[in-house]
Amino acid sequence: MHRRVVPVQELTTIYLKPGEMHFGTEAARVITVLGSCVSVIMFHRHTKTGAICHAVMPDSDAMNIRKGARRDIFQYVDSSMAWMLAQFAKIGIKSADIEVKIFGGSEMFTDNRGRTAGISVGRKNVETAMKLIRDLNLKLKAWNIGGNKGRKVIFYTDTGEVYTKFVNKVEP
Repeated sequence: MHRRVVPVQELTTIYLKPGEMHFGTEAARVITVLGSCVSVIMFHRHTKTGAICHAVMPDSDAMNIRKGARRDIFQYVDSSMAWMLAQFAKIGIKSADIEVKIFGGSEMFTDNRGRTAGISVGRKNVETAMKLIRDLNLKLKAWNIGGNKGRKVIFYTDTGEVYTKFVNKVEP
C-alpha cells in the first residue's frame, strides 16, 4: 500500500482556541498555546486518526454542568477526554489501541514574590487528566506538564508527532 506524503506547506493548519477540540482522519497541523490549560492528544497509529483538546478547567461535574448539555463540554478535561474516546469507539477503535499525550498545566498566576497565587488550576487540570489516563488504562506515551511557562503545541494528526516550545510571559 502506497501512502502519499503531504508536504508540510500543503497541510491544513488549525488554530485551536481554549475550549475547542479537533478530531479527524485527514492530515493536518493543529497549533495551540497553553498556560494553565491542558491539551490531551489521542492518536491511533494504524488508522492515522487523531484528536486534541484545549481544556480550560478540570471537572465538568464540579461546575454543575447539566447532564446532556453539550455547549461547553470542551472547556473541561474530563468531558473532553470522554468525548474523544467516544469518537474513537464510534469508528471501532478500542481505547487500549490509542496513544495518549498530555501538555500544559503551568502555574501561570503567581504573587509578587513568585509564589503560586490561590488555587492551582494548572495542577488540577493535570491531576484530572492523569487520573483518567490511569483509571481508563490508557497508554501515556509522552507529556510535558507543569512549570511556570506557557507552551506552544504543534500536533501532526497524520503521524501523531507533537512538538512543543516554551513561550515567555509578556509583561504589560
